[in-house]
Amino acid sequence: MRRLLALLALLAAPAALAPLAFAPPALAQIPAGVTPLAETALHLGETAEVTRAPDEIVATLRADSRAATAAAAQDAVNRAIAAAVARAQATQGVRVATGGYWTTRVDDGRAWQASQQVTLRGADGAVLLELTSALQQQGMALGQLHWQLTRETARTAREEASRLALDALRRRADAVAAQLGLQVVGLREVRIDAPDRAPRPMPMAMAPARAASAPAAPPVAVAEDVVVAASVEAVVVLRPR
Repeated sequence: MRRLLALLALLAAPAALAPLAFAPPALAQIPAGVTPLAETALHLGETAEVTRAPDEIVATLRADSRAATAAAAQDAVNRAIAAAVARAQATQGVRVATGGYWTTRVDDGRAWQASQQVTLRGADGAVLLELTSALQQQGMALGQLHWQLTRETARTAREEASRLALDALRRRADAVAAQLGLQVVGLREVRIDAPDRAPRPMPMAMAPARAASAPAAPPVAVAEDVVVAASVEAVVVLRPR
């Protein structure tokens, strides 16, 4: 009888230990009163544009001379540029700067050619165009003529475009969060791209008054508002309400 009871006890032992052997490990317990919050990263981008009337006109002219010697060609260019600079400096509201200078052989080495640029800038289109016309009649060639924004005007326009783009991004983030049943809690990354580009503007027609003594018509510069853009990209952090 005792042997029978001992055998039954040995057979029952593995069944009692089995739940312990195969029990899963205990999970980490979340402290009482603490609710886990899941964060969602929302990637957004917005672009905004502002327009500004160009406030500066720029003209680039070139003096060229060809002669049998380099000295003669350069002397003619030097005199032409000196006269152009003196006339520009005497014109109110016009800023002048000289540009690149080069001399090279031409006509298979039988002659020399010299050239130099001069750049005129001003806010008064009529005045600058009249000066440009006078320099053309003195033999200078007009290379470029365009309206643009001054640096300060372009800078303030970029700042405004950046602000508008960021405001638009915030509004869009709030709208997307509401659709998802979430709320915006912050911005993880923000990138603002407001390139310092000066697109060539092209209508504000500026037709200067023609001087009675001028035999040739002055050049015409036609301008239109310049578009300044800024783009904003951000990673928006969302959480449940």
